[in-house]
Amino acid sequence: MVPHPNDRPLEAGEIMLEHALYPLQTDTGDLMMYFLIGTLVLLLITIGIAYWVYKDASKRENNELLWTIGVAGLLFLFPPLGIIALIIYVVIRSDVTSSEPSQDGAVSSEW
Repeated sequence: MVPHPNDRPLEAGEIMLEHALYPLQTDTGDLMMYFLIGTLVLLLITIGIAYWVYKDASKRENNELLWTIGVAGLLFLFPPLGIIALIIYVVIRSDVTSSEPSQDGAVSSEW
């Protein structure tokens, strides 16, 4: 511990403040830059996956808003749980989309 100029014993609040300010005294410029870039990349991946889930769920007539918020929120806040939620969505989603042609050979005007 660094000696203080007045040579009096430190109080508990002063010790806590001294230890709380240690991270601000180090050179964390590069670390902060890597953290911000990683967060930006994670945010872009989350937005892309959320967009795909929303479009896919709306084609399959699922609750698109619930699935999008759930997958995107978990993916951004807790990436491992977000990946598990995305896998669960892909497994649970219905197989039939509302824009697929019928099976009797007739093709709708949308195709």
